[in-house]
Order: sequence, then structure tokens, then C-alpha cells
Amino acid sequence: MYHSEYWMNTSHFWINYPHIHISSLTKYYYLMQTAFWFQQVYVLHVEKRRKDHYAMLAHHIITITLLVSSYYTHFTRIGNSVLCCMDLADVFLSLAKILKYLGYSTLCDVVFGLFAVVWPVTRHGLFFLIIGSTAVHPPLYMDMKWDPLNGKYFTPLTQNIYLGLFLMLNLLMFYWFIMIVKVIVKVLQGKNAEDTRSDEEDSSEQEKR
Repeated sequence: MYHSEYWMNTSHFWINYPHIHISSLTKYYYLMQTAFWFQQVYVLHVEKRRKDHYAMLAHHIITITLLVSSYYTHFTRIGNSVLCCMDLADVFLSLAKILKYLGYSTLCDVVFGLFAVVWPVTRHGLFFLIIGSTAVHPPLYMDMKWDPLNGKYFTPLTQNIYLGLFLMLNLLMFYWFIMIVKVIVKVLQGKNAEDTRSDEEDSSEQEKR
């Protein structure tokens, strides 16, 4: 993505649409992401339920819908950008979890702090730029006509559907960011970084006690 036309230039999401031909690496990344999120729906229902179970389910459904529809309608440029915005924070979160399981609590807190910084920058700041581009740029560079024979699927209705899905995704990101802030407060109080999403079963047992 770093060497692409649309790196830090959102107008190229729309210029020369449809972008039917994509690189093999982008295609591989897209299909692997789609398979991963389908698998996550299954995982979500075999693990113990957490308080954000339905938020996670909504996230997975929205993500799969965006991946499949953007791939079919040749909007892989904007899809790839959204994936990159979302994935970067996950690297730090996964590393923090690994460090915690290994017993490196202090280092875990440091990495979690980096995660807490990266999250709002990528998942809110950069993602907001993508939402803004989707709302403003398409009429400037496209004819906004439904023409499947020529690979064109972007109309005002399509635009509103994508905007709606993006905004729902952003609301879920804010919901989880509130949880992140709660963990940060605990760390600042001298406690270790803990997942605030306790299992429903554990919560009910604690309430009974």
C-alpha cells in the first residue's frame, strides 16, 4: 500500500474507477482477511461469551459485508485502506497479550500503552479521513451510475450504504475505546493491564457472591 497511488491520497480511491485489476498480493490479503473474519464468527460462538459478544458479532458481520461487497464491486483500494487502519492496532494488542501470558507484566503495560496511542490515530483519525472521502469525493471523480457490464456499481444509494456501514463500524470502535480508557485508568492507578470484558458466567457468579 505504501507504494500505491492512494497512499495518503484518498482521491485515488475513486479516480479511474473501476479498479478491476489488482495485484496478487492485494488479492491474497483480501481473501485471507475474508476467510479470517468468517472463521471469527465461528470462534465467537464456541468461546465463553463476554460482555461485548453482540458488539463483536455486529463487527464481524459488518466487516464481512464490507469485504465481500467491496471485492465484488471493485472497491478494493478503499477496502485495503480500511483493513490497514484496523490491523495496525491489533499487532500491539496481540503482542501485549503474549507478554502478559509470559509473565512480563511491566512490558505488557508499555506495549498496551502504545496500543492505546495507535488505536485512536488509526481507527478514528485515519478511518475518519476514509469516511470523509466516501462522503465527499465520489461525485467529483465518478459518474455515479449503475453499469455492471463495465464493472461500475457505485451510485448514490451504494454510497449511502457504505457510509452507513462505516459509521456503524466507527461507533463500535468508540465503544471499545471506552473500554481501553478504563484499562488505562487502572494502569495509572498502579494496577496491571486487564481485559475489562469479563466473561458473562464469571460476572454472574461474582454477583451471586
